[in-house]
Amino acid sequence: MRHPFVLAAGAGLLVLVAAFVPPLWHMLRGPAQGQAGTAEGLPWQTRVEPDGAVQVFGLALGRATLADAERRFGDALQLAIVARLGEPPALEALVDPFQAGFVGGRLVLAFDAPADRLLQWRERASGSSPMEGGARRFTLRTEDRAAASRVPIGGFSFVPAVRLGEQDVRQRFGPPAAVLPQAEGQQVLLYPERGLAASVSPGSRGVLQYVVPAQFEARLRAPLQAATASAASSAASR
Repeated sequence: MRHPFVLAAGAGLLVLVAAFVPPLWHMLRGPAQGQAGTAEGLPWQTRVEPDGAVQVFGLALGRATLADAERRFGDALQLAIVARLGEPPALEALVDPFQAGFVGGRLVLAFDAPADRLLQWRERASGSSPMEGGARRFTLRTEDRAAASRVPIGGFSFVPAVRLGEQDVRQRFGPPAAVLPQAEGQQVLLYPERGLAASVSPGSRGVLQYVVPAQFEARLRAPLQAATASAASSAASR
């Protein structure tokens, strides 16, 4: 199944972002004076553990489940099954606003729920509402949400509330292993050893996507390369 943090559909994530863009220096200046040693949970504070899990945003991606996310975010976690046109349903959660240390933004969580359970939960949903782009979100029934508590988190997408450029990403994460060009000047900086893909585009806020490093190729690099090849093929045929 496809996940919202895969940048093959990165433009869809950027559509979620509102238009206002605070000055970039708010992100780069660091915490307020006197708090330099206390800032935690920042987007660049990631740690790969011996078992391959990634510590980020207060959760161990690779071990954490929906129940862990509910304990971490409480009522701020907005969970739903999202059905997009032409795609199978996906279990996702939104935390908006989300505060990553002194950096604000929004966080999208994708879960690795079995396809058959997703279909069952969608059919039994207690309600639904439309989303942009023809998608629809379905609210899980109480008993189904309890059953979903053991579903593992597959990845995070963080959209900071500041404009994120290539140099900002390099400053915080270091030199990328590769840079993939995308349409309309967008670039994706790849950090496979950290399980991170950072999307930047002129005039837009960026998207930081996190998976466990062992799944980086399948979940991030391969879909990105396929999207790049598809875009190039479409451009050549016009």
